[in-house]
Amino acid sequence: MFGLVPWRETEKAAFLPMNPRHEFKALLDRFFPNWPLPFEPIMERECFWGLTMAETEKEMIVRAEVPGFAPEDVEVHLRGNELLLRAATKVEAKENEEKPTGTERRYERLLSLPVEIDPEKVEARYHNGVLEVHLPKTPAALVKRVPVKVT
Repeated sequence: MFGLVPWRETEKAAFLPMNPRHEFKALLDRFFPNWPLPFEPIMERECFWGLTMAETEKEMIVRAEVPGFAPEDVEVHLRGNELLLRAATKVEAKENEEKPTGTERRYERLLSLPVEIDPEKVEARYHNGVLEVHLPKTPAALVKRVPVKVT
């Protein structure tokens, strides 16, 4: 009975990417190991939607699940080798209401691309909650096969 120790999120925190929220939570767990559990679901409101990157010979393809947004709410920005995906719902107040009803939702991801991209040929499509961005590589970033000669 005394050998049972509850599993906590801190054991999983070592495998998560650098995230200030997880680092702060791990620091608090170190100082206050028996912090009340009812408050943990409030802090864990982060939503992880799917994000995949694929590389072909000629382009990089990024697919992000961004459900519940209208196509005009989705933005794609490319600066150098960084790709920013952003989506936000706009909640407007009615004339007779002081505060708008409903909730505001946001999605934002910043990706570092491993190859040089031609910004003039980038295409983004949004269909059924999935954002798909095609990022063609520059001619300098294309892989050229070099034949090996026998001497």
